Amino acid sequence: MPGDHYEALPDPDKAYPVVRLLVKHGNALALASGAGIVLAGLGCAVAGLGWGWLPAGLAVGGFVGLLLRSYVELVRLITDMLLPR
Repeated sequence: MPGDHYEALPDPDKAYPVVRLLVKHGNALALASGAGIVLAGLGCAVAGLGWGWLPAGLAVGGFVGLLLRSYVELVRLITDMLLPR
């Protein structure tokens, strides 16, 4: 019917691919992001830019990992409550 305003719901397995990616691989992404920042701090310290980069990399890497992990948990909570299964 051309005047039908009710469309079929999207397939839940194909809808929201980024949300599905975060639900599935979020912990690994958070860990990799934090570890990458720590390694960057270590690399700066070894390259001769000063040893202050190592504790800075540890602090910022830990904070970013924790922040991303909390974001992943929020996405999982919202997904569990709102998206159909």
